[in-house]
Amino acid sequence: MLQRFLYVTASLFFIIFLSTTHSQELIEKSGGFARLQAMGSNPYVIDPYNMTINPAWAAYYSDFLMGDLGSTNTAFGNDGGGQFIGANLAVNNRLSLGVLLTRSDFGGRFSIAQLDPTNVIGQLNNAVGAGLTPLNNNLEFIGSYKSGNNKFGFGLAYASSSREVNPASGSSTEASASQIGLSLGYIGRMGSGFLLDLAFSLVLPGGTYKPAGGKESSVSQTNIGLNARAFYDISEKFKFVPAFTFQSYSGSVEDASGTTVEKYDLQSISVIVLGLGVSYKVGDFLFAGGPSFTTISQTTPAVENTSPELTATTTLFPSWNLGAEWGMLDWLWARFGYISITGSVTTESAASATTVNESTSTIYGPAGVTGAYVGLGFKLGNLSLDGTVNSDVLRQGLNNIGGGGATFAYLSLSVAF
Repeated sequence: MLQRFLYVTASLFFIIFLSTTHSQELIEKSGGFARLQAMGSNPYVIDPYNMTINPAWAAYYSDFLMGDLGSTNTAFGNDGGGQFIGANLAVNNRLSLGVLLTRSDFGGRFSIAQLDPTNVIGQLNNAVGAGLTPLNNNLEFIGSYKSGNNKFGFGLAYASSSREVNPASGSSTEASASQIGLSLGYIGRMGSGFLLDLAFSLVLPGGTYKPAGGKESSVSQTNIGLNARAFYDISEKFKFVPAFTFQSYSGSVEDASGTTVEKYDLQSISVIVLGLGVSYKVGDFLFAGGPSFTTISQTTPAVENTSPELTATTTLFPSWNLGAEWGMLDWLWARFGYISITGSVTTESAASATTVNESTSTIYGPAGVTGAYVGLGFKLGNLSLDGTVNSDVLRQGLNNIGGGGATFAYLSLSVAF
């Protein structure tokens, strides 16, 4: 066992040593969530939004401001959905430090920038009437360090809320919620034509509630995310991009609203995604996309003398994420994307305290998520504005003259300096 450990360790150091002997590729310092969305929510594209998942990407985007203006909630209202802002600054030629400020409606893939992804604070409110304000205004610090062609990243995020009632007489009521997030990332070249992208995220939301003169109730959850991508050069134009994602959600509740403290597990969820994409770039034209396989398992714990353990399994295959972009002018980029999802879901329901009914049916991707996407990117010096175009604008044509509909469904903004 010791010999095997030493062999693996030595191999890893040898690989990292080799990776420092190759030059760093040039990466465009522009983009964001709107760009990826317009390209079919593409997981096979390199973009500054990747910093929210793997903080090691911050090494490529130093001296960079980014944020989302989001999507429209109310016409001409300053309340766009999914808005956030961030900055990443170079301390020296090796170290960069940054900060992100995100809200509860932060979109995209699982990361420490998201708040309470399965709403465990809401479950505590429903169970014991805690009346807690849902978490918001998540503060995240990120950093990256370069060592040759190896990039290492870290991220730390925190958000909290509280509620306290102090009557003129009697005991006080106290409730609090918080979430802490930790992320680690690595990006490195394993030879001249192989780029490895690895990220780990740990998110710990939880809350407590203690009524006047009562016992404390609590909820806690452990959420884990693993993401891995590789960019393997077949030629100067063509790359294979395999991708892997794993997510796990598990937690428990202590309910003291009755005469005794009742402890039970929350519904557990696991997600596995395997994708095989390609990236093809010629001049200012880029095509990226491919199929993926996804399995989502949700397990509801058994309730003694009431129902057995129940499982729901969703399998999605094939799911297609396809996208392209090309430079129409020096300052104008056009984008197109398409999403298609086919799968099945198997659910169990309680037939008795010990037996289950099972049903399986075919499902397709939900309306509003699947289908075609169109986007535009504007580059004015170091400023980039990327938007997902509302497809109704294109369908209505001349009818848009004098109309009041939103031209862009989502907007992202970035500045490189």
